[in-house]
Amino acid sequence: MGYVTLATIKQEDIENIKKDFTNTKGIIIDIRNYPSTFVPFSLGSFFVSSSTPFVKFTVGNIDNPGEFSFSKNLEIPSMGKTYKGKLVVLTNEFSQSQAEYTAMAFRAGDNTTVIGSTTAGADGNVSPLFLPGGLKTMISGIGVYYPNREETQRIGIVPDIEVKPSIEGIKAGRDELLERAIEIISEN
Repeated sequence: MGYVTLATIKQEDIENIKKDFTNTKGIIIDIRNYPSTFVPFSLGSFFVSSSTPFVKFTVGNIDNPGEFSFSKNLEIPSMGKTYKGKLVVLTNEFSQSQAEYTAMAFRAGDNTTVIGSTTAGADGNVSPLFLPGGLKTMISGIGVYYPNREETQRIGIVPDIEVKPSIEGIKAGRDELLERAIEIISEN
């Protein structure tokens, strides 16, 4: 079994992950954090056997304010060598923005299960907005959807299997999401 946390991953780790974990029964990818680098395509391509749509966007029309159009689906390309084991992705309420987009990319994989709790619902690029008094805020400049036009913003990435830490588990220092991921991979 392999375990990867995206909090510390680097692009140069991707090839070693693919090589070292190719023959494992499963890989657990922990996105209960903010990814340290952008991996939806470089690592996501390891989990699809053919080019697979995973996201589409809405963009505003600057010539007609208030009008938004859907983009074409964005796809994860297959790189030829597809991972044959199970992929389990761990999410929670701290998974937001790039973490949510990455979870969507991994969910497109051939044998992926997302477990944990619903993510923050705050994916999409950000545009800064400067306000009087030196205040600054940010808003998303695009809408983010699954290829079937199902919304993700304000809703979050809903896990396939909901698993939340229990008070007993926290007291005992256990990671119940990780334990459940190991069970899923160990099942026949």
